Amino acid sequence: MLSVVVIDDELLSLNLLTHLLNNFTSVQLKVVAKAMNLNEGIELIKHHNPDLVFLDIEMPDGNGMEIFNYEFSQKTQIVLVTGHDSYAIDAINKSVAGYLLKPVNFIDLQNVIKKVDKMIRLEQLHLELEDRINTLCTAEIPGKNLIFDVESGFILENTRNIEYCTADQSYASIFTYAKREFLVSKSLKELESYLPSKQFYRTHKSYLVNIYYIRKFVKSGESYVILKSGTKIPVSVRKTSVIFNEIREMLTHEKSFDRELPQ
Repeated sequence: MLSVVVIDDELLSLNLLTHLLNNFTSVQLKVVAKAMNLNEGIELIKHHNPDLVFLDIEMPDGNGMEIFNYEFSQKTQIVLVTGHDSYAIDAINKSVAGYLLKPVNFIDLQNVIKKVDKMIRLEQLHLELEDRINTLCTAEIPGKNLIFDVESGFILENTRNIEYCTADQSYASIFTYAKREFLVSKSLKELESYLPSKQFYRTHKSYLVNIYYIRKFVKSGESYVILKSGTKIPVSVRKTSVIFNEIREMLTHEKSFDRELPQ
């Protein structure tokens, strides 16, 4: 459930927006506090640490944009509400979660709330993934002895030593945590089928990663994972929003790997 603080010096606007929010059904939310001046609103934000703040801009005791001079929880999202569209550029520069013109249109309000709810859910998944990765960092790395065909013959390697693999045209390069590298006579797709499916994850069309070597996931314009060795591995756009659930699924159904040589 999203917690909400509403700040507006106009009683009619304050009550109307509060009414709309209290009767909102698409996303669970609760108005935990409301204020009719900026200073009181700032104190309420500090006290309640809300997920979402609806903030009027022009108020008698100050301009609502002054709120960005204060430090609040990173989770708190600000939606500006105003009767003037002259603040749109400032709103964009401040990276607010939304910008609503009075009188507030229910459709616009609904779109803003759904957007914020999605942002918060993705951030929660991101934090959960970081917790899972921290657990992986201390977990025993499973391994299975496999034989890999190389140009000069074959190499016997345990999968616990493999950190990641990359596509190399119709071949694939394997990189170990001990900084060894070898080229195998398989495409990355074939290699993915050969390696234990609950240990290796395709973050990108050109990269296959041992999940037990992931140290951190960074969600940005170009998302990536950082491995224990410090290597940055790109995460494709389509994987960015599903990487947490897919890795969790891998761990949930993880099987103990055969430690013996394959027959």
